[in-house]
Amino acid sequence: MIEDAEIEPGPPEDGVTLLYDYFKHLTSLCLFSLGGVLALAAQVKGRGITLLITALLVIGFAALLSFSGAGEIVGARYKGKPLTGHINMYRTASPILLSMGLGVFVYLFMGTLKL
Repeated sequence: MIEDAEIEPGPPEDGVTLLYDYFKHLTSLCLFSLGGVLALAAQVKGRGITLLITALLVIGFAALLSFSGAGEIVGARYKGKPLTGHINMYRTASPILLSMGLGVFVYLFMGTLKL
């Protein structure tokens, strides 16, 4: 009979690896979201153009922050130095901006539906 063993915490580098994967997937989500917003661009008219540009900018900035976070992790690992305080800002700001941009996108999408 196999007993459940306690899970011991891994080395501190595991958190950095997890954070790198988080940034990598967040960057992918941002890029797919930008593609969705651009696919909707032809159907938006009037005031929606401003909202469309806003969504593109906010999601693009989220992508930039998440990509920068992943790059900072790679740079710190390559140089053998600790991560800077900016990584926490990237970790919190990027998903917030992505959520805001997707909110604008959903609002625009709902406006284009002809019910």
